[in-house]
Amino acid sequence: MSDPAPSALARILASVADRMLADFKASGIAKHRGSKGTVREAQLLSNFLRKYLPRTVIAEHSGEVIATDGQVSGQCDILIMDPDTPPFWDEEDYRIVPVECLYGVIEVKSFLDREELRSACANIARLKSFPKTAYHWDKIGQTRWAYGKLWHHIPTVGIIFAYDGLNIDTLGETLNEVSESQPPELRVDSVWVLNKGFLNWSSPSNGNLDPSPEPGAGLVAFEATPQEMLMPLVAHLNNHFVTAWMSALKITDYMPNDTWGRCVTSWPPSDGVAVDSDSE
Repeated sequence: MSDPAPSALARILASVADRMLADFKASGIAKHRGSKGTVREAQLLSNFLRKYLPRTVIAEHSGEVIATDGQVSGQCDILIMDPDTPPFWDEEDYRIVPVECLYGVIEVKSFLDREELRSACANIARLKSFPKTAYHWDKIGQTRWAYGKLWHHIPTVGIIFAYDGLNIDTLGETLNEVSESQPPELRVDSVWVLNKGFLNWSSPSNGNLDPSPEPGAGLVAFEATPQEMLMPLVAHLNNHFVTAWMSALKITDYMPNDTWGRCVTSWPPSDGVAVDSDSE
């Protein structure tokens, strides 16, 4: 009996993978390391993320994230945000956004080795620890269960994407080692290496793949061709972001001690008598 034919989506994503690999190779002509990184992040954004992310979120290239307690992230490769995010600074290729509006961050690497993986894990863990407090709280009381906890906002998702890298088992050993010292909510949610495969977490209750690590979760390594790998990545992104929501941002929490000028005059309330609309 012959194998079933691949779905239309699988065929489309296979052609996308071919395009991404071709663009990755073409970008190798850039001599400056920083230029190569910028080009490859932009390629991931334009060739894949902006086409296959749920429309509940937007993805932007390069920026910093700030929190009400004064923390500021380093430069993030790709930010996944609420579409209504008010940028505190927004230029064509750079932006500063409040962490409350951030749903996820993607670290993009040309070649992922042990050192790069450890560095990316540390960056993601720090960003995940930023407090999300500046909200006009939703009266409906929406919540999300993730990382073994109940959240009143969407906790920040951290993903690593690389075009090439070490053997996926080797990377899995390193990620497992790093994650052992982290609580689930600070761990990397997944790792994707276009030329090798991906790392994801399995449910401690039934062994199925989970979008994020729960307490007691196991780490699973999958070998996959570039043409195979984009399908689970689309599913992974959809699971995280298709139901994304946020309460309205309370922007004044970012300016608690700032002056707004000096009051020079004020007028007391009017003592006028209200007119009865039914009277003549």
